[in-house]
Amino acid sequence: MTQGAASQAVQHLEEYLDVQLIDRSKRPFVLTSEGEKFYDGVANLLRQFDSLVDQVQVGDEVVSGEVNVGAIYSLGLSYLPAIQERFNSQFSAASCVVKMAHPHDVYRMVEQGSVDFGVLSYPEASRTLLVTHWREEPMVLVASPRHRLCNHSRLSVTDLAEVALVAFAPKLPIRLAIDRHLRSLGVSMRVVVELDNVDSVKHAAIVNSGLAFLPKPTIENELAAGSLRLLNCSEVNMTRPLGVIQRRDVPLGRAARGMLELLLQDAVHSEASQCEAVPFANDNLNEGSSNASSPSSNPKAVDGGSTVFAANDKRKSQTAV
Repeated sequence: MTQGAASQAVQHLEEYLDVQLIDRSKRPFVLTSEGEKFYDGVANLLRQFDSLVDQVQVGDEVVSGEVNVGAIYSLGLSYLPAIQERFNSQFSAASCVVKMAHPHDVYRMVEQGSVDFGVLSYPEASRTLLVTHWREEPMVLVASPRHRLCNHSRLSVTDLAEVALVAFAPKLPIRLAIDRHLRSLGVSMRVVVELDNVDSVKHAAIVNSGLAFLPKPTIENELAAGSLRLLNCSEVNMTRPLGVIQRRDVPLGRAARGMLELLLQDAVHSEASQCEAVPFANDNLNEGSSNASSPSSNPKAVDGGSTVFAANDKRKSQTAV
């Protein structure tokens, strides 16, 4: 469509709905709250229609269509490009688009139907969302080679007492898990900076020579380059659960099922999948169950300390981790 035809179509739609869908006072244009709601709703309707067409055309062996996957940044930049490439190779008539966003936006996109499914850490099941366990990432303690503790071949938890820590932002699930683990070890570390994503924590640990807890797969390049080193502390034993969320009431089309199967197969063949798995609500890729619940590893409310988890604002506090 030409720009004029598209503008006229939107104007007709706004007149029909009697609301403003686009804020034209900003450059580039942005959707109004009504526009976002309408867009997400229509995207959900179209996705359900595509799913219905897919079920009717069961005799067609060619898998086609577009798969939309929502992902947090650390996963969209690490695991998904290789899986996306395998998908494009295996299903040449289909396409896959990865939309990276903050965790609360991944939940929103899945709930409102603008993506087929989402991939994120510390996933939560709900009445509308089904969670499938994907993998457990080992969490490791790292530091800049300049840090004095890098000279130790083995550390005890007492060596970590009051050592400078580059931490994740308060109320992030990963921060809550780290705080809880340190409390279980009876260790108090000195937080010198709080950041809201993996890349920022890595960079700060390198520049500021502080310690940091990070998922091991996210620091392979830094370990290979020598900008970060692993610290050997046997008492530190943590993992970061990763999972897939999808709508319970909308079955996945064949293309989306193909992408999800490749995603789950990737974990089977990875080193991270050897960690102890955390049971999630249901392993069925399309159907939910009435007795599904949140992962047993979800952070719970804790007393004491400076970080208290509040279930009601968990999604609002999550950012790019």
